[in-house]
Amino acid sequence: MSSGVIPVREAISREAWPFECLHCLRVWEEEYVVHRARDEQGVDVVVWTRDDVAVQPPWSGMTCPACGCGTVTTFSTGYLAHRPKITLGRPPLDTPLDAPLDAPLNAPLDAPLDAPAGEAPARGAPFASPALLTLALLLLAGAGLYEQLHVR
Repeated sequence: MSSGVIPVREAISREAWPFECLHCLRVWEEEYVVHRARDEQGVDVVVWTRDDVAVQPPWSGMTCPACGCGTVTTFSTGYLAHRPKITLGRPPLDTPLDAPLDAPLNAPLDAPLDAPAGEAPARGAPFASPALLTLALLLLAGAGLYEQLHVR
């Protein structure tokens, strides 16, 4: 019988995980150092670290750095490398939470969101004004009320 000492071999890798917030549509990437090893009983052990601190795996408990929402999705590794239009990284701390994604970070908050003629509006720009939506809802409610009153 052996002395009970089993050599443990550890593999270390770097993985970049892209995320998108399903609330504010912010896209960013987090880099992890992954330590994979097998313990004395032969069980695989995986430890995820960021900045030399053990953290949860990327698919567990991630929140958006911009709005704090926990509804976050991940992409496959390398997804953002094929899409150069998407800006990587966390936003600066002084970035307003409601700033449009395509607007410059130093643009004034009252800058118009309308796109020039022939171009699509910026991502995050309202599709229709609140007044137009309110008017449409009032017309629908009024038509339903009118129908109910005149049917009897």
